[in-house]
Amino acid sequence: MSRIITIAHQKGGVGKSTLALNLAYSFAKNVNTILTDIDPQGSTIQLQGLIPDVTIIPFSNNIYNQNFEALFIDTPPYLMNEMLPIFLKSDLVIIPTKAGVPDIMAIRSTVELVKEAQKSNKKLKAAIVLNMVKPRASITEQAKEQLKEYDLPIIGEIRDRVAYTNTFLTGGVLTSSDENAKEEVRKLTSEILELL
Repeated sequence: MSRIITIAHQKGGVGKSTLALNLAYSFAKNVNTILTDIDPQGSTIQLQGLIPDVTIIPFSNNIYNQNFEALFIDTPPYLMNEMLPIFLKSDLVIIPTKAGVPDIMAIRSTVELVKEAQKSNKKLKAAIVLNMVKPRASITEQAKEQLKEYDLPIIGEIRDRVAYTNTFLTGGVLTSSDENAKEEVRKLTSEILELL
């Protein structure tokens, strides 16, 4: 059965594309996976044909008719008119955020749009991923407390590592030598599968 997973946050710089690409790599180890990007800048689309195992194609309404078991949709750093229809088609919306106050505050609009979509799409689930987390930062625990107000599960914790920075050059963290990064992606993949 196919699943559609959208990575969304209206703020830029929270690592949406890096997360989408690493999750697509992770899923592609076991299932037929497509990655698309609705951002007009299309940084992910520029990897089309360069990435083994993951099919990367431009977004269009026809994408839902493609042959896939997992479809990852990367989104731009702002809410656009196309977001609600995409959420209505999705099985899961992942909202990555840094642990900073401005990033956490900026989630609100994305969460509200998800909750609006859930009124019509009863199967739609959503979760928050703490992304680009600084090591041993007490702000991470404070962030988790603040995020409770959104009443969404917090899954995974992706640290700020060089392996993620190099994702677009190396084929994702799963091909890197960073065992901690690999374990973070595997753990997040497992938690996503549990939600689905």
